[in-house]
Amino acid sequence: MISVAERMVEEVDWPSYRVAMGPATTLGAALHALISSGNVDESSAAWNEIEEHVFSQGTIYSAAEPTVSVMLAALMDDQPSWRSGRILDLLFFIVRGVSVTDPSLQGRCRDRAREGLWLLARWALTHEGWARDNVLEVVEVIAPDRVELIRSAIAGR
Repeated sequence: MISVAERMVEEVDWPSYRVAMGPATTLGAALHALISSGNVDESSAAWNEIEEHVFSQGTIYSAAEPTVSVMLAALMDDQPSWRSGRILDLLFFIVRGVSVTDPSLQGRCRDRAREGLWLLARWALTHEGWARDNVLEVVEVIAPDRVELIRSAIAGR
């Protein structure tokens, strides 16, 4: 059965977006490889096709915007830690990044990430350790006014 995230990858017109090296022609395949990876090596190989493409040294490119939605959709499903770590890292690098060519891109990426705020909160509530910490780092960027609410919910468990 195909996941929502996989379907989203198929729906995006990736070549109409840009990555560091030009059109995002192969990004959809790399994201699909990440969200369907079967082990650490496959996840790492997919990451190598994403890192320095969607984001590079704090700079994000237009393909980051639909990537946020795909990564949030991927978190709807249970994920092994080696895959979820990459998903959350990607979200973090995107929401922390800036664009030198499109000043509104960071805000649009953060807005998309905020759409998944309660999904991220659920992830933080149902995971421990670094998985929780990674989610809270994303929340601190996209919704700093909500991070203490989520932390208090965690503490009350």
